[in-house]
Formats: sequence, structure tokens, C-alpha cells
Amino acid sequence: MIKSSILSILLLTLTASSLSADDSKIFHGDWQVSVAVIEGNEVPADFNKMIQLQMRGKQYSTSRMGEVVDEGTFALEEDSKPAKIEITGVKGENAGKKILGIYKLEGRDKLTICYSLEGKAYPEKFDGKEPGMVLITYSRKKVE
Repeated sequence: MIKSSILSILLLTLTASSLSADDSKIFHGDWQVSVAVIEGNEVPADFNKMIQLQMRGKQYSTSRMGEVVDEGTFALEEDSKPAKIEITGVKGENAGKKILGIYKLEGRDKLTICYSLEGKAYPEKFDGKEPGMVLITYSRKKVE
């Protein structure tokens, strides 16, 4: 069974000390998980619906069923190919952890992030099938 803290790691996905003007503006907002794959296993859609990611400035917070479970910061390196993100957990399930990932934006409403649960190196490609790898695609939450 997939541990909620692992999903929280993959969902936290973000806050920056070197935000670029373009990507940082797109990151800003509320996101929901469309698809998540952990070590080759797709996370059930019902679970994804319980997770919300909020990004403001250089900070993120992840909520599960309305309760904040993870908070931290992120830094973007958008000039890298692929673009890189470094996530630092400050409070909650990932406090003290540094997570290295890659990301891609498709328009303003679709964000894909890939990272290793070990956090020792940036992934080389967008693939959540290998051991320790997580791949999440977020959609911007629609304003109701």
C-alpha cells in the first residue's frame, strides 16, 4: 500500500529561492493531482482527489482532506534541460528533507514533476516506473 507520506512528498513538490519570473508566476496558485505514479504504481484517482497543493511565492503547502500535512520552500532552475526544482521540507511530514526533481509546464494549467524519493540526484527523465521514483501531473484547480 502506498504510504500517505510518500504521496505527500511527491505532492509537495515546490518553493524557490531563485524563481524565474515566468515559471514562478505560473507555479503560483492552487493545484490538484491529475495522475501520480510511484515506483510504477498508479495512485488511485480517489486518493488523488484528497490532495491539494498550494504554491505562493517561494513556498508550498500540501493538504490532505483539508488538513495541512507538509510545508516548505522550493527553488527553480528553469534554464536547465530539463528544468529542475529543489524542494525543502520545513514543517510536517517532510521537515528537514531536500528533494531534487525535474519539472515541465504545459501551458498555464498543467505541471508535471518527477523526483527520486532518495533525493540524492536529479532525475534524468520523466519516468515514475523505476524504484524510488515518483511522477506527478498536476492540474490548476478551477475557481468555483
